[in-house]
Amino acid sequence: MSGENYLLWHDGVELDTASQTWRGYIEDNDYTEKHLTDESFEEKGDAVVAAGNMLAAARHGSPPG
Repeated sequence: MSGENYLLWHDGVELDTASQTWRGYIEDNDYTEKHLTDESFEEKGDAVVAAGNMLAAARHGSPPG
């Protein structure tokens, strides 16, 4: 995918209730494709930053995966 396709994506975080850790993600606005951060985080804010960084990288031509 080109970086242009990620302009309509959003980022977010989700809580893994089993481990009580957070993971960041990016997802298309149709909710049909989602990429999680490789790392999980104890602090929600760290997951927010990681998700934002992932989305920025995807929009600049470095998609996850």
